[in-house]
Amino acid sequence: MAFAGLAAFLGLASPANAADRAIIVLDASGSMWGQIDGRPKLQIARETLRSVLGDLPADLELGLMAYGHRQKGVCSDIELLVPPAAGSASAIAEAADDLRFLGKTPLSEAVKQAAEALRYTEDRATVVLITDGIETCNADPCALGVELENTGVDFTAHVVGFGLSREEGRQVACLAEETGGRYIQAGNEAELGDALTDTVAAKPAPKEEAAEVVLPPATVAPKGTPSIGAPLDVEWSGPGAEGDYIDIVPLGSEKIGNELAYAYVEAGSPLRIRAPGKVGQYTLRYVWEGPDRRHVLAAVTIDVADSDTALVAPATVPIGKAFEVTWKGPGQAGDYIDIVPAGYAEFSGELSYAYVESGNPVSIRAPGNAGNYALRYVLEAPDGRKLLAEVPLTVVEARASLAFQPTVMAGTVLDINWTGPAAAGDYIDLVPAGYTDVSGELAYFYVENSSDGESASVKTAGDAGSYLVRYVLEGPDGRRVLAAEPLVLTPAQASIAAPEAVEAGTSFAFEWTGPNSGGDYVDLVPRGYTEVSGELAYFYTDMSQDGKTGTLTAPEAAGEYDIRYVLEAAGGRKVVARVPISVQ
Repeated sequence: MAFAGLAAFLGLASPANAADRAIIVLDASGSMWGQIDGRPKLQIARETLRSVLGDLPADLELGLMAYGHRQKGVCSDIELLVPPAAGSASAIAEAADDLRFLGKTPLSEAVKQAAEALRYTEDRATVVLITDGIETCNADPCALGVELENTGVDFTAHVVGFGLSREEGRQVACLAEETGGRYIQAGNEAELGDALTDTVAAKPAPKEEAAEVVLPPATVAPKGTPSIGAPLDVEWSGPGAEGDYIDIVPLGSEKIGNELAYAYVEAGSPLRIRAPGKVGQYTLRYVWEGPDRRHVLAAVTIDVADSDTALVAPATVPIGKAFEVTWKGPGQAGDYIDIVPAGYAEFSGELSYAYVESGNPVSIRAPGNAGNYALRYVLEAPDGRKLLAEVPLTVVEARASLAFQPTVMAGTVLDINWTGPAAAGDYIDLVPAGYTDVSGELAYFYVENSSDGESASVKTAGDAGSYLVRYVLEGPDGRRVLAAEPLVLTPAQASIAAPEAVEAGTSFAFEWTGPNSGGDYVDLVPRGYTEVSGELAYFYTDMSQDGKTGTLTAPEAAGEYDIRYVLEAAGGRKVVARVPISVQ
């Protein structure tokens, strides 16, 4: 997206119109470890923020709020780090440098708290949200935007989507649009810098002074009357700008966002959109991605008719994704919903299926390869199977991402923030660099076991070197690697301090340092012993009361022995420290 002209749109010319107070809400969740152009997003955000803050107007009272920076999996992890004040640039940059980036994304609640800190119901207030993810704490950014606009004196929220996909951006853009702000999609360091300059360092004019946008003409015309859940072809004319789309909303709805169905106009005219699953009247609209916000340029009323047999399902699903299909039909024992290649006419060899007797809706899994398919209702009749309903299904490539610290010590636990289809059997694994097989991994984690649906942990290998962390799709037609990110393991560091000699059969204390990840232990073995089992005594490091001391019992037989720190790592145990001890 180009950012030229944003300054003019926001009315940034007059210092007299500068906002009294503003707060930056910075995403410090674990996903910010994801990389753009080989650099973690958090690093890019810190450096860009520091650069932009150097150009702040002297009279701007600016603060910083962050979320996801102290705890994993906690939606309440939101903190006002720097209260709004003039001359706060250095304090904000330093606070951003200290963030840890490890939690969830409660962006709606964070923006609300920022607005309250600015006394938005009493004074003019501006919030600039910088996020690389969508809401993950069961809140509605669109509803919050409406609330803040209705209750604020002069409240504006700008949203900078850093590395968000177009579909993800749709889910947070309404927060800005409902308050008269701007959603800006930034895909790299330069675009992030432009976005911050236009929203943080600029001097916004009051809303009533914003230039009026001239709406271009557009039309929408449905071809026929669709039945519930069926495809509808729509002819349209209009700007055809990137991001423009046709949607279906409840009759008379003026809201933008939370539509019942939509399709981007880039598909051409006519384009195909899926009808809602209930009989009735709806509004079909052309939505323009304008220079200030989205606008409805054309709208007509459409009728959706009933049908004896119908399938109500998404028109597009990612590969391997399990999705729900609401069905209408005989519902007899043996009837089923299946997925087959487009044009397939047989009643066997389906790629995926679900019997209707399992419930309504049923859950069915998309194939593991992108392409055009058909979703069908098949009747199990005494004289053979019959096709009662069929709708097209487009299966697209899934977007998976992995975010984690790119360099960690060997043998430690690696915390990973992930996105992906999250279908049953999908997993995240650890393999050596260059490894291409989808078996024989060093460590793995099934994503369905994630407690919050976005984080995972795996034990790293004990040997330093280059590795890959991968998201592997367990599709109906085989496994596929959807994402892979490099990981560098540095040598494990450990030390042991113990007496040079002890009496046979006595207990003695020692001190240790080391990774102290689950399963690590300090043991006592005969001098030169190389195995990592059969030890004479051992002490698990995570049993230490103070994290640095423990006790062992010397053997009854006098002789020369070793005390070792043994790392419990992916791929096997590894001795990383050893000191001699004499038993007398």
